[in-house]
Amino acid sequence: MGFVVVTYLAWLLYNPINFVAETPLGQVPPLPVLVVDTVVFAPLMYLFVREWLRRMTQRKGGPAAGIDVVEPGEAEPEPGDELGTATRSYSESLRSKIAGPKSDIRETPALERDFFVKVPDLESGKALFDVEQLRARAMIRSRVSSGGWIRKRVASRGSGTLKASESTKQGRPFRSRMPSGEVSSIDVPTTVLAAIARTGKKQRGRPLKIAWQDIREKVFTGRTPLTVILVIDVSLSMRAHMSDVRKVVERIERETRGSRDRVGIVAFKDSGAVEVQAPTSNWNKIYRALARLRLSGLTPLADGIMKAMETLKREKMRNPDVESLIVVISDFSPNIPLAQSVGPGHAQYTPVRDLVRAARLAKKQKTRLVAVNVNPDERNWVRVFKLPYHDALELASTLRMKKEGLHDVIETILAVPTFRRTFGAFLVARICGGRAFLTHEILRVDSVLGAFLAACRTRSRLSPKELKRAEAYLS
Repeated sequence: MGFVVVTYLAWLLYNPINFVAETPLGQVPPLPVLVVDTVVFAPLMYLFVREWLRRMTQRKGGPAAGIDVVEPGEAEPEPGDELGTATRSYSESLRSKIAGPKSDIRETPALERDFFVKVPDLESGKALFDVEQLRARAMIRSRVSSGGWIRKRVASRGSGTLKASESTKQGRPFRSRMPSGEVSSIDVPTTVLAAIARTGKKQRGRPLKIAWQDIREKVFTGRTPLTVILVIDVSLSMRAHMSDVRKVVERIERETRGSRDRVGIVAFKDSGAVEVQAPTSNWNKIYRALARLRLSGLTPLADGIMKAMETLKREKMRNPDVESLIVVISDFSPNIPLAQSVGPGHAQYTPVRDLVRAARLAKKQKTRLVAVNVNPDERNWVRVFKLPYHDALELASTLRMKKEGLHDVIETILAVPTFRRTFGAFLVARICGGRAFLTHEILRVDSVLGAFLAACRTRSRLSPKELKRAEAYLS
């Protein structure tokens, strides 16, 4: 208040309006000029104070970092919220357990008895996307239909992103092969030729007998639609990473909009996950779903993956040949388990254990899954080992496994508290057979979906040379 009064007095004595009114500087102006000075000063001071408060609430350190942004709803005061103490220095001990890094290694927040019965409230919290910007994008039609706005080939825009030779059921047949599992599409001419080659020249009056080893299936080329499920973390801990989430979603939009690829949205926070938008190729619907996302609450990461698999299960009931990809965008610090893990007889529950369970179910269902970590602190592993993020964590886990005398990388991550707390993205991707990415790493590639699909086809393999070099570096 004192600052506003002093600024107002200085404005009355030295503002440029007095110079125009021919009032000497340093003297109180006459009443008409005084009224004009006050009318001009009031909105300027209001905008200044508003901008100052906005910047102070976003600071993570310093004397004014104690100003808290309170989410709507019931809440308990934390240390530092008392009257007269909000301007003291902010320290790690005063941070909220909800907003900080989380895992079942740390103390789990106290939950109400009916916590898991409540559906997560998507309407509370800070908006993840700018609603007006999404509305403006939804109005773009002609440029999209002509393909001028999308960096995709014409063939890809007309069909989809996934190469049909990977699915063996879509596109144009170009060769045949012996079936490796369930027969999808029999190539009759080559099957007959294989039977003739096995039995010899066909004799008149005797039917041609086709055995199982004679069957050949078609292998297709071209492109087929892909169903992408975006599992987005909208918990309060993502508040500092909103721009990274927006950039990843915009890149996926650029590569899928205008094609027959389908995109669904699953958001998770508080007590569980919610399907915000069923898979669709209509991006106007997806924009409306993205506009609903708000940041608040806790992180039920395992339930987000389970909800995505439920969505894919429903899609496969509609079309058994659907080709799917789950993209999990989070900071991978879960602190809420699955609802079935907190029933009677569970004195302690572990969100990381349920995360491993969900990832193994996704692996069992042969679901493509990639993990995108938005936490910039994980770049340190990339700098140390001079390798991509997934390979760097693979190398770090392997070295620690050898040091501890263990026999499995997943076992090593769960046994080492530091790894268990920070290797969430790698843990999920490693179990599912996918790959973990950092946001700055994936945004540098030409095709985000292309990198995701390539990661699901190949596995990280560490050479003995890399292991020896890393061991020498660490020793």
